[in-house]
Amino acid sequence: MPIGFSWTELGVDAARVRAVNDASLPGDPREFVLYWCMVNHRAEHNHALDAAIALGNHLGLPVVAYQALRPDYPYASDRIHGFILDGLPHFGGGLEKRGIPYWLELPRNPKEHRPRFEAFGRRAAAVVTDLFPSFIIPGHLKGAAKVLKVPLFAVDASCVVPMQRIAERQVGAYALRPKLRKLWPEYRDVLPKPRAVKKASLAGRIDLALPRTALGSIAGISLAEFSLDHSVDRVADHPGGRVEALRRLDDFLEHRLSRYSEERSDPGAFVQSGLSPALHFGWLYAGEVAQACITALGESHPSVQGLLEELLVRRELGFNYCLHTPVALQRSVTSLPPWAQKTLADHGQDARPFRYTRDELDAGKTHDLLWNAAQRELRTEGRIHNYLRMLWGKKILEWSATPQEALDNLAALNDRYALDGRDCVSVSNFMWILGLHDRPFQERPVIGKVRPMSSDRTAKKFNLGPYLLRYGDAHGNAEL
Repeated sequence: MPIGFSWTELGVDAARVRAVNDASLPGDPREFVLYWCMVNHRAEHNHALDAAIALGNHLGLPVVAYQALRPDYPYASDRIHGFILDGLPHFGGGLEKRGIPYWLELPRNPKEHRPRFEAFGRRAAAVVTDLFPSFIIPGHLKGAAKVLKVPLFAVDASCVVPMQRIAERQVGAYALRPKLRKLWPEYRDVLPKPRAVKKASLAGRIDLALPRTALGSIAGISLAEFSLDHSVDRVADHPGGRVEALRRLDDFLEHRLSRYSEERSDPGAFVQSGLSPALHFGWLYAGEVAQACITALGESHPSVQGLLEELLVRRELGFNYCLHTPVALQRSVTSLPPWAQKTLADHGQDARPFRYTRDELDAGKTHDLLWNAAQRELRTEGRIHNYLRMLWGKKILEWSATPQEALDNLAALNDRYALDGRDCVSVSNFMWILGLHDRPFQERPVIGKVRPMSSDRTAKKFNLGPYLLRYGDAHGNAEL
């Protein structure tokens, strides 16, 4: 911690903050505190933004927000890039209403982007950004830390209970749940309030001397201008951004939340919240979703209890796994529990009755009509129903030559198409397919003691007609 202040004294929960480097606050005058937005694209209920403002107020400096949306991140496509762009006008406008200038750098190709942080470090007193322990974010933090000579802080604005409050990797939801519940009175019902920006009057004169995209021009930008994967189209009728996310939250509360407990696992009931993309891009804070559900039906309602389990336990279990697992090992068989590694290795030479290439999987050309329908939902809607996503992953494990190939296929297919992909929750879900956060089951060929799932058993459990009519083959085939 740099000498001269503590986060607690500034009214910031120190458990949310991680010092990425060991630099001290500069002794010479600086112009601003830089808020570097990478993950949580919201001006409301944002702990990282709040920490930046608190530090700026303490130092008597304005806060400047900077975001660079480059087109060369993994799986960049019309679908994902356009989804992000949808939300930027509201996000940037919300910052500027609070007196925080928003500098959006929007290069059309990788060559247009230039390294900025060495220059920022000569003008900023400190840099505050997002703590997000997966995808490319840790690499960005490491790169910035190498060139910055001022403090770089990463702040958890994704989890309700700060992920650093859980000091070790948890073996499963049953181990994490009581720890989180013990901390809920401290965190669950508390939303960060808007902190006044004391130096807002100075903010208008800040110039970062770099290309800046006007918020009003974003809606008119063509995705054809960017070096993206143009073969992955936008999802019809699903724009991005906080305004749309709040609309979808209200729709869920009014029409589906009351049915969530009894019907959430039924693919044909279509009662899922659909909020995971908004949580991934930070348009919604999980705490405000939890409060909205509790307000709607009361905490004791079975559907609210089920939603809180998914939102505040299972989701945060994914962040716990990624925080305590190096990025390079997060999608590696070597990070599975010992029993899962052993049983999969023991069955490594088992005959695979069906084997499919990644291209065949991508196209949904397998013998399993339900699996093909789930893949079609992913390609067209940017998501898979939660129950079927587990089945979808289990089949990929059975149809791949090795467990590691299965993990690679899972990540490639999901992260290419899913609006909520490239996330800590996705990573832990891939690993759950192979036994993470789970227990051994009866031994079977190929998958050993890993939990099995089958399309035939799913068809007996649910009426899949409505789902297959929506996502089945071109003939509307509703039978397995």
